[in-house]
Amino acid sequence: MRPIVPAIAALVLLAGLAAAVLVLMQPAPEAPPAVWIVYAGDPGNPYVDAARNGLLRAARNGTFAYREFSPATADRLEAALANASADPPDVVVVQDSGTWPGAADRWAPALPRTRFVVIDGEAAPRPNVRAVTIAVDGVSYLAGALAAAAAEGRPVAVLLGMPDPVLDGFRDGFRAGAGSVAPDAEVEVRYVGNDTHGYADPAGAAAIAEGLYRNGTVVVYAACGGSSLGVIEAAGNATGRLAIGVDRDQSGLGSGVVLGSGVKYVDRIVQAGIEDGLGEAFAPGAERVGLVDGATELVLNPQFARYAPVAAGQWEAAEAMER
Repeated sequence: MRPIVPAIAALVLLAGLAAAVLVLMQPAPEAPPAVWIVYAGDPGNPYVDAARNGLLRAARNGTFAYREFSPATADRLEAALANASADPPDVVVVQDSGTWPGAADRWAPALPRTRFVVIDGEAAPRPNVRAVTIAVDGVSYLAGALAAAAAEGRPVAVLLGMPDPVLDGFRDGFRAGAGSVAPDAEVEVRYVGNDTHGYADPAGAAAIAEGLYRNGTVVVYAACGGSSLGVIEAAGNATGRLAIGVDRDQSGLGSGVVLGSGVKYVDRIVQAGIEDGLGEAFAPGAERVGLVDGATELVLNPQFARYAPVAAGQWEAAEAMER
């Protein structure tokens, strides 16, 4: 009788080789979709923080890999873009707001398979680019009405991060809203800086706000990104002085001095842009959203709920500012 052990060993070896061949023939697991987001500033800026919240919410609802970039990592972003043609990201969200002007016009032609979502910035029409502008005229109109009502005829002001057309809606809406309540209201317009650093200079904003408050201004609308923290601090250090926040509800940062906040729901725009870009609902072109779309809202500090009728009474006029 022939020995059976060598025969069994041979069969085991053959089975192992067959299994190895089958494993090698299996297709490699498909990589998850890739999303890049390019922020308009650094963490701590409420506008930027809201965008990141939208990214994280989209990530909870779906499976994709993501990379985050900011002005501080601009070199790394440019290097990634230069090497992206072979394996491009599926979606790139650009939070512009004057920080990345013309970004999609530079990047989109070289990455035709990538869908770009530009927020608060302009972009030439392309089949892979959606540009979403969040209109702030209406919510700023309501902020102006609120400020004038609280100031009772005394001066109010709007403090902007820098001179830029994307911020004109804050200025013009606030002026019009204040005038609707107090036609003779004195409305001062000031800027923290001349470039995007004005969004990240709380100390500079505090110094400007302190000067305004000393000179009789009662309410400052802090439309200056992360610099708004300086305005709120200055209001808290003064007597009888108030602030209106932006981008997110900032009442908790100064419960006794923040009248309310002109909230921009950037998180919703980012989340929708990612989900649409990864799915079938992506539509290129320009889109403008605002109060009536639920993209902005004047959120009152509950401590100042007595002013709620003022905002409610100005809703139609505020909505008309965005038409």
